[in-house]
Amino acid sequence: MSSKSNSKETVILSDWIRRALVGVDLSALAGERNVSSTAAYGTEDDPSQWPATSRGSMALCSDDYLMPALQVAYSLADQICKEEETGKSPPLSVDWVDNIVVHINNRVGRLSMCDSDRRGSASLDSLAFLDSLGFDAGEDNFADNLFESIINDHDGTALSGEERDRILEGCDHVRAEFAPSMFNAIDDSDDAGLGSDAIAMQRIYSLGVVFYVLFSGGERPAAHFPTATEVVEQKLSGKSDTETEELSHDPSEDLELLPFHQAAPIDLAGELNILDSIGNDEYVQDSWGDKAGELSVLDSVGDDEYVRDPWGDHTFDDAPQHPKPKKRHSSEQNRNVCNSCSVQSLREKGLPTPLCDLVANMLDCTNASLGGEDSYQSMADVQSDLRLMLDNPNTFLRDLDMTKLSTSGSQFIEKTMFGRNAELSTIKDAYRLSMSSGECGLVTISGTSGTGKSLLANEFGKFVSADGGIFLSGKFDQLQQGKPFSALASTFDQYCGMLLHEGMASTKEEVAFQLRSVLGKGSYHLTKIIPNLAAILGTELPVLSHSEDCINAQKRVQYLLCQFVEVISTSSSAPITLFLDDLQWADAASIAAVNQLLFAAGPLSRKKFFFLGCAREKDSATKWSPGIDILVAGGIRVKLDCMDEHTLNTMVSETLCLPPRLTRSLSNVMYHKTKGNPLFVSRLMRSLTKEGLLCPSLSRRRWEWDTKKIRSQTLPDDVAIFLTDSLGELPDEVQWALFILSCFGASSESAFVESQGLDRSILKNLEVAVAEGLVDKINDQYRFAHDRIQEAAYNTIPAERRSVIHFKYGLELSSLLIGDEDVSGSVLFTAVNQLNLGGPPAVQDKMHNLTAARLNLRAGKKAMEMSDYVTAYSYFDSGISFLLRKHWQEHYDLTLELFSLAAKCALTNGDQTSLKLLIALVLEKAHFFEDKLDVLYIETCALAYSYRLAESIEKGLTILSKLGIEVQGTSVDACLQETKALLSTHTVDEILNSKQMTDPTMIMAMKFLGKSEIGMTQIMPKSVPYVTFKIIELSLTHGMSPVTPIGFAYYGSYLAKQGNINEGYHYVKLALSLLDKVGSRENAGEVIFVCTQVKSYVEPLQATLEYHHEGYAAAMASGDSSLAVVNMFAFNASSFFAGTNLQRMQGLCNNTVELCEQRQQSIFMVQAQQVQRTLSKLIGKGEEPQYSAEGRDILASNSSVLRSYHYQTAYVSFIFRSYDDTIENIEKYFDLQQTTWGNLFLAHAIHAFHTGLISFWVARKSKELRQQWYDRGNQSNLALRRWAESSQWTFENKWYLLEAEESFCNNDFEAAKTYYQGAITSAKFHKVR
Repeated sequence: MSSKSNSKETVILSDWIRRALVGVDLSALAGERNVSSTAAYGTEDDPSQWPATSRGSMALCSDDYLMPALQVAYSLADQICKEEETGKSPPLSVDWVDNIVVHINNRVGRLSMCDSDRRGSASLDSLAFLDSLGFDAGEDNFADNLFESIINDHDGTALSGEERDRILEGCDHVRAEFAPSMFNAIDDSDDAGLGSDAIAMQRIYSLGVVFYVLFSGGERPAAHFPTATEVVEQKLSGKSDTETEELSHDPSEDLELLPFHQAAPIDLAGELNILDSIGNDEYVQDSWGDKAGELSVLDSVGDDEYVRDPWGDHTFDDAPQHPKPKKRHSSEQNRNVCNSCSVQSLREKGLPTPLCDLVANMLDCTNASLGGEDSYQSMADVQSDLRLMLDNPNTFLRDLDMTKLSTSGSQFIEKTMFGRNAELSTIKDAYRLSMSSGECGLVTISGTSGTGKSLLANEFGKFVSADGGIFLSGKFDQLQQGKPFSALASTFDQYCGMLLHEGMASTKEEVAFQLRSVLGKGSYHLTKIIPNLAAILGTELPVLSHSEDCINAQKRVQYLLCQFVEVISTSSSAPITLFLDDLQWADAASIAAVNQLLFAAGPLSRKKFFFLGCAREKDSATKWSPGIDILVAGGIRVKLDCMDEHTLNTMVSETLCLPPRLTRSLSNVMYHKTKGNPLFVSRLMRSLTKEGLLCPSLSRRRWEWDTKKIRSQTLPDDVAIFLTDSLGELPDEVQWALFILSCFGASSESAFVESQGLDRSILKNLEVAVAEGLVDKINDQYRFAHDRIQEAAYNTIPAERRSVIHFKYGLELSSLLIGDEDVSGSVLFTAVNQLNLGGPPAVQDKMHNLTAARLNLRAGKKAMEMSDYVTAYSYFDSGISFLLRKHWQEHYDLTLELFSLAAKCALTNGDQTSLKLLIALVLEKAHFFEDKLDVLYIETCALAYSYRLAESIEKGLTILSKLGIEVQGTSVDACLQETKALLSTHTVDEILNSKQMTDPTMIMAMKFLGKSEIGMTQIMPKSVPYVTFKIIELSLTHGMSPVTPIGFAYYGSYLAKQGNINEGYHYVKLALSLLDKVGSRENAGEVIFVCTQVKSYVEPLQATLEYHHEGYAAAMASGDSSLAVVNMFAFNASSFFAGTNLQRMQGLCNNTVELCEQRQQSIFMVQAQQVQRTLSKLIGKGEEPQYSAEGRDILASNSSVLRSYHYQTAYVSFIFRSYDDTIENIEKYFDLQQTTWGNLFLAHAIHAFHTGLISFWVARKSKELRQQWYDRGNQSNLALRRWAESSQWTFENKWYLLEAEESFCNNDFEAAKTYYQGAITSAKFHKVR
């Protein structure tokens, strides 16, 4: 046994065959015998007790021998192909078998095929023989040179390291080649009058003989055609086949049955003993048989001696021992004999049928004109088939289970990917880039139906899982669009379900802790979408009513989902991949949520999250929502086309386990009939097997087909029509079962079918569909194998009848919902969807109209709880459609609730047309004013959202007046004193523990007040205190409501603006405490913003920055984009005032612009672009903003935006000392100052500081207007001094700087120097740059 790290040796082919077979460990193969092999092998586990022929067959058929032998065969075919390209080839007049050597390189840890050193292992005769073939065996580095010649390209160019490693890993590093002398010899075939095609066929035949010897263990074909040498000799002698009657060559003369040419003893399981050296006419006792066998070893090529089977007494094919003269068979007979007699011997040894066929097809090539249809046409085909057997032996080498195929029918490969490697690599590259950069990745796969989009995605999913990632998948359904966030919710619920299993406890606890911290009470909304999340959080969750005023519920849930994904991405060490299939059927809410996940500015963009989506290509029947277009445009798009003919042939080849050259005729027909659509191809193959045109042949142990009959078939061009026609051939009861399943979508649980009162026989018939490959059954769930099959099954019933059936099943399911409000939302949505698919025309009993309307109302409320207002509106709209005439009179309460909630959804969805119609109908038909309040409030909100603030405020005040609530008072001071007096009668604890407001009218009045206060702050700041005082009065009188914290926040802000900062600070802290007391955080974004602005005048500015993050999160959690942007603006302004570096500020500002654009906050976007311009100028880039047409209109008409523009321009002009521009813009700023807000914001201090600096500078420059500008500067200085008293940390350094500027303006340079130094010292101490 060799102990060297690399043992390299070269042997002749016959030696290699003998030693490779001896090296097979038969004892390791003993366990692989099946029950049916008892007769052949006996009952003994000891191989030495098996019959000799059985031991030989087992060794020949083992992978330990077959795979290296295939590598030898491949290397020979590869060498001939390469030599043919240079015009060279082995001569046909020479026996090829005797001119082949095998190079072996045994790596560390592997048994050498030779027991001794590689040089000592070969006999002197073998080395002499190698020398005669053209190899210089005497060189010191002979073996090394040989091995280097193996692993280098044929032209001597070194392979890459990767290629070398690949070769070193293959088949024990075995490679064969023809002797160099073979390519230097003169080929007499050129003089024999053979054409080039005939010569090529003869080469294949000659190599076939070599392969026969290789795979038979050293035998020659027992009956074979004339050798290539004989053919040449016949041509040269002028004799023809008809003129010549040859005596058959004695097979035993060419037979070398496993000859041993071994120089050292071999011990196999202690049973094999061979003489230490063997020469001519020496004998070896057969220790494995009962009789002694003579073993003749050839010392040189051409000896006529033959050997006995070392496995026993007989040769493997019982070759005749007494040659007798035989007549030459006819050509046709010869071909048949070669196929049957010679290859039959290989079959009897148990060699795989594909390998026997390969050799038979090669031997068929002895005469090109007589070759069978499976015979080879080129050596390249031989090379290709061998490569397939090596690379994919399970498909192309192993025998098919003909028993299974003949009894259970064909099971074609329908879930295997073909021809999509380039596309898969694109997705993998995008994934790797996403993981390395930490940014979200996005890839969408599109293509026509049946092109393998889902297969490609699932193949990528295997890669993700193998790479340690988490692959979550969901599928949208055309018939289940009524389920809110259907696929998205089920996917995340799937992940939460994983966390609930054993072994995930630590991750579960981490996720639960993070979600409680991040989501807070917003977790309630997510648990309505993700049921398993409630089990993870494991705490009592709040119950929210439908009266909650969520400004934009879908934006709220989008934000919450973003936070959810951020948490699970952070808590899990594995990256998250979300795959959503059939995006073309996605509900609008889900698409909007996905876009928010991927494109929202914020922390998620830095997490390891990857999204993969599949969508059917847009066509006349398939439309994409605008959200999908945005999604696809935002990432990498992988477009799948139908397979080309080559790929289709690969698919058919691997499906039928036949080489591509044999399936090409079938693939050609199928390609022209299917245009390469993978789904069409797989279904057509199934159809052909049912018709008997494609079937397994038991005699040939392979698939066969009738090309002519298949070509003559008439098929539709469209796969959908083909599927429909195919379904029509099924039994009626199976068709009906498929239709019923299709009515409920792409999949259904078997328990659902059994328990919901549906047709019980459906399960039995669905099993038939499973056997037909139309439906998959996975974990007791029936799922259509493809959505096209679902569509075809659904369309088997006419539309009119479908409606009746849908409504019928909807009613049956609805019986489970009567009186049970806790029934699963899934059952509710399924029942209502069935009713709505039927529609009013399917109703046959008027009582069912009310049932359908009530259930739609219930489903709509459920959808609102899940924050899907688009789906909720569709339910309310459907409910209205089921109402009968005179519904306002006969079913008033039901009608009022349907219309009012539909109006609320229309407002949230931005559907102005429907909103106006619904509001008008309610205002016209409602019996009482209180019944109109909901839609009146919705109307004021709609006006505010349309920037018609004045109209919104006026309408709100009018409605409040009708409710007996007057907002305007005698004077602000008088109202202030009344409010102070009222507050003095209540302690902080009493306020915090006040009762909740319960009067519906007062609750609505508070909502109108809250909406009016927000609008007044922007355009009527002087009126804001009146509303503030009224909110506090009603709260202390009637109880606390969600609006109460707004009143206290604005009250504290008003007091601070009046100069009483400490008292204002007290009330803003009270407002923040009330947020958790009122049971709702729908106004938290606004309350936190107002309160933090006051806190900035008391607490260190740097400490308040985090509050605005909280305000942003709270606003996003309630769907209030405006307040989210406001909090982001405030954060940016505070950061700039605190001295954050300009590059960091530019990044923050860019995020703000992006958020404004995403949320369509046009006014704030214009202001953010102004700040962008300022930062760009300060950094030195000087980029000008690109305003949209709407932005330019806002800039021209909105005084608040215009004032901000002039302030920013004046500041930049001042920094760069552009006097005229500074004067022009600061004057315009002061002209617009009269519309300033009535509450205290940090912007007041920022503007006062900068206008103070500008004023003192202008005062020094202008003699005529010096006093005016000096007074303005002094006014700013006094304000900063007052604010510095409340917060030295934030304002002291700014006040010192203004004092220095004022002293400098007064020519008091010593004082100026002192204040300048004080400003620097204070800034350093307070860590302000």
